[in-house]
Amino acid sequence: MSKKRRREPISVDARAVEIYEDLANENEEIRLKAAEALLLKVSPETSPSSEELEKVLKRLIRGLCSGRKAARIGFSIALTELLAQYSHLQRLPSSHVITVLEQQTVASGGLSGQEERDHYLGRLFGAEAIIKSEVLFLTDGSSEDWNLILDLIFELALKKTWLREECGWVLYTAIGSLNVASPKYVQDLVNKLQSRGLSKTPEGVALWIAASSTYPGIHLPQDIWHGGSPLDRKERANLAKILKESSSQDEPRNAQEKRINRGSWTPRLHYCWDVVFATLLKDEFPYVRFKEFWSEAVDNGLFAASASDERKYWGFLLFQKYVQTLPATSLKVLFGTNFLRCLTNQLASSERYLNRLAEKSLKFIYSRVELEPQIAGIVVEKLIRLPLDILRKTKIIDKLLAQSDPTALEKTVHELKCFMNRPGTTDAKLAAATRQYTADLLLAIIRSTHLTAERDTTSVHIRTVIIKVLLENAYFASSSGEKDMRILSESPEPPLSDATREVLKSRLTSSLTHLISASGDPALYPYIATDSLMHWEDCNPAKSLLAAMDSTGVVRESVRKSWKTVSRIVKEGNSADEARRRYLNAFKLLFSLTILQVYNGDSDAVGIMDELQICYKTLVKPSVKGQDDEGSGVLVEIILSLVSRPSLLFKRLAQQVFSVCTPVISQAGLASMIKVLETRENASGQQEVFDETDDNEIGIEAIDEDTSDVEMVDPKDNALNSPLNIDRQKQIDSDLEDSLSNEEDDEDSANESDAELALFDAKLAQALGTRSLDDDMAADDGESSDEDMDDDQMEALDAQLETVFRERKKVTSKRNEKKDAKENVVLFKSRVLELLEIYIKHQHLNPLTLSLILPLLATIRTTSSKQVSEKACNLIREYSRLYRLKDQTQQSVLKEARDVLVDVHNAVQKEGSNAYGTACSQASLLAAKMIITNEGSVKEILDQYKDSELRCIENPSSHVKTKFFLDWLTWWSSARKSLPTLKKEDST
Repeated sequence: MSKKRRREPISVDARAVEIYEDLANENEEIRLKAAEALLLKVSPETSPSSEELEKVLKRLIRGLCSGRKAARIGFSIALTELLAQYSHLQRLPSSHVITVLEQQTVASGGLSGQEERDHYLGRLFGAEAIIKSEVLFLTDGSSEDWNLILDLIFELALKKTWLREECGWVLYTAIGSLNVASPKYVQDLVNKLQSRGLSKTPEGVALWIAASSTYPGIHLPQDIWHGGSPLDRKERANLAKILKESSSQDEPRNAQEKRINRGSWTPRLHYCWDVVFATLLKDEFPYVRFKEFWSEAVDNGLFAASASDERKYWGFLLFQKYVQTLPATSLKVLFGTNFLRCLTNQLASSERYLNRLAEKSLKFIYSRVELEPQIAGIVVEKLIRLPLDILRKTKIIDKLLAQSDPTALEKTVHELKCFMNRPGTTDAKLAAATRQYTADLLLAIIRSTHLTAERDTTSVHIRTVIIKVLLENAYFASSSGEKDMRILSESPEPPLSDATREVLKSRLTSSLTHLISASGDPALYPYIATDSLMHWEDCNPAKSLLAAMDSTGVVRESVRKSWKTVSRIVKEGNSADEARRRYLNAFKLLFSLTILQVYNGDSDAVGIMDELQICYKTLVKPSVKGQDDEGSGVLVEIILSLVSRPSLLFKRLAQQVFSVCTPVISQAGLASMIKVLETRENASGQQEVFDETDDNEIGIEAIDEDTSDVEMVDPKDNALNSPLNIDRQKQIDSDLEDSLSNEEDDEDSANESDAELALFDAKLAQALGTRSLDDDMAADDGESSDEDMDDDQMEALDAQLETVFRERKKVTSKRNEKKDAKENVVLFKSRVLELLEIYIKHQHLNPLTLSLILPLLATIRTTSSKQVSEKACNLIREYSRLYRLKDQTQQSVLKEARDVLVDVHNAVQKEGSNAYGTACSQASLLAAKMIITNEGSVKEILDQYKDSELRCIENPSSHVKTKFFLDWLTWWSSARKSLPTLKKEDST
């Protein structure tokens, strides 16, 4: 019986296995440590045997053929360092290493496609490792091994087109590491490049440029490129075709070139693009310019109308790359005609193949502008020509304007001005929409936070140009068929429509509205606009813009007179002090905007101009004592007429003027404002207040107290004996009745609504010949009222139904009118309260301000609007906050403060909301502070609170809340500590 042969034990180096395993690890740190361990193990100091070195060399080369994890990277590093270690010892000669590389990376038969691919990649990585180790360049002038490695790489490039770009990259990076003292290595590379027929490929172009720029002294073939360079101006078209790998490339020069395939398309840009553009961007380069080549290769090549989506994909990648890095002076080049057309097409729909790439391009543009706001003008100049729907959809222009600095905005305004005149279309409807969009952009620039409120040169210039652009297009541009009337720039094409001019007037108004509150000088830009209008009138007296509304010439004369007044104001303001200049500027603002309203066709503005003349004479230059009171009343009426309109411009105008003129506001002026607060919030109140606002010419009509239903005052309230207090109480009680009437109106309205609905149901049932809804529900289910009708009956039924619904529409319209009337009055009251807030802020030490306390309390108690109530409460709160105990007013205010204290304690007894009770408490504390500040007695304040508390206990109908008394105690316990002079009085 035979015995089995005993197997010899196999010796395995576990440490070596672990090192080779770690060389393929995806963690870079682990790979580097493994390479270091391997190099230490076979370092020259350890004197490894030739067999060991050979074994390690083959193992590393075999590892390059592995597609496992990061094997190629790790083994390539180890091989490069191993060859570098032994390069001077001649133990691993380069010829032997190349031979081993060829043997170990042969793709023999029986391999799968992936395994064959891995072997070719391993050969390329091995060749790269040999070049990087510089073992090829250590021989004494011999380049035999260098030519062997070149042959190996070029054979790979020709045999496997998918490896050609990587092969070219290996040689391109090698040129920079070659010994400058031995340019023959580069010469050999160029000769091989020519002999292999690869000169006119992207890889060949990159190698040619690198060789000629790094080693200018080498001999380059002269029959390949015109001028000996692929960047020669005459080679521009051919180079563009090579880079985009076009099938229309020139015919090959020989059979060697003819068999060169280009390989499949990849979504990655070829590195040759960067090489070419980096060279073209050098200022000293003598050949084709960047602008010319970009236009040829990218705009007319990759973005051509006939280009495939794959080529356009490359184009977008190039755009995104260079829009981030290109100098601002060359940035315009990127926005070529074909690029903008392609961008438009891809942004038009999310279904387009390159839509996301186009949107990403816009993001790259925006991020560049964020970093360099000064280039926004260049970008806007190009993108503004995109279709209107794309601009509105992407909002790219709006985003760019938000990031632009004043320098860029200045350029943008010039471009938008041209775009307003030439919107790039002959279609009237599209031109109107484009101009409206342009006007919106101009308004956005006006509101830009990058423009300062101060009068710096750039900001003022930008805003002035915008105002004039809007003005000239809104007023001076002629309609179709008329001779152009403008004086500032070229005529628009197509002509502006009337609707467009109205839009531009609206944007001009919005611009002035913003500038009045945002500018350091509110009157500056309204004056500039009006000055342009008057300049037109001077230059074209026969074509006055007022001709349509001024057949007699009265309006023009009034405008001329007002403008002369403005001119005098400007002249006087140049030499006036700061306080008077603000006063003059207020009238300059009023006159300017009023004249502008006259040109807008506002007939009421003519009367306002005449009233302003009276105000100016009586307030700015009074000649008779007492005229300032009259002028103050007229001014308040003008301001009220402005805030009664829904326009935000008039609101801000009124507030600006009122804030300057608060010192001259008289008791009569405050009375006019108080009367608005007393108005009933219904249709009759609207008719009363707006009729007075519209029809009142000059001065203020006396308040007719007899028209109110006055509630009789209880004679035992001795605090109400004075005529002044009786008048105030009449006003309060009248307001209460108005409020109750408002509530009754609301209830009546609800009842009327139910009744109207029932009546409509009955009429509808009568017209249809059926029962009403209630009767139908109560009817027996078995009954039926359906009948067949002929055509005549149907026509008669239609007529009846039409009549019923017409009457119903009238009723609904009437109800809406009541609702609108209430809203108008509430809005008017809100704006008046805003004016009073300004007055209190500036004049809280003025004794006249005390007269506002009771009307404000009455407004809180009687209004049906929460908005009005809250604003009135805030006014009293703000008044109390502004007036401090250390403030000194006039001695005459003591009596007024005592009267107000009594009136407030009487008012708090009446029914009201919690807000009303809080407001009464704050008003009482305010009066108490005034009494104490003006040397009044604390005892009289305590007596008043005691009296109010007693009345609250004795009178069951009293509505005083406990908080009213607690607020006094809390305030006094805190205030007495800051009043040393009163501690003695208090202790006594």
